[in-house]
Amino acid sequence: MHQSSRDLRKFGVTVGLAFLVLGAVSRWRGHELPPRVLWTLAMLLLVPGLVAPALLGPVQRAWMAAAEVMASFNTRLILGLLFYVVFTPVGLVMRIFRDPMTRSMRDTKRSHWIRRKLEPVDRARYEQQF
Repeated sequence: MHQSSRDLRKFGVTVGLAFLVLGAVSRWRGHELPPRVLWTLAMLLLVPGLVAPALLGPVQRAWMAAAEVMASFNTRLILGLLFYVVFTPVGLVMRIFRDPMTRSMRDTKRSHWIRRKLEPVDRARYEQQF
């Protein structure tokens, strides 16, 4: 996929500035080596991003490939946790303590039909279903 020079410039400047900020925060916290590495990465993205954005094509493709892998992993992790931490316990509690469809056959009724109250037929009700 071919990226326009505008998109590549935007990528270089955005990610470069992010690395600059991360380096500044790391320096502010008292680290010595990590800020230098982050600032070097920032310059390696900012300078080509401003001068020759086409050079960032392979970098941007690799960056996006890594982002897709991380996004795929995070999606599965978050949805898996949501399922097993939220939906499964709620489902178990509902199955044990509640019968939302009133399916219990504990009584001796011949039918479990629930009668609706009779209302006058209104044509507008059929035209607006939801």
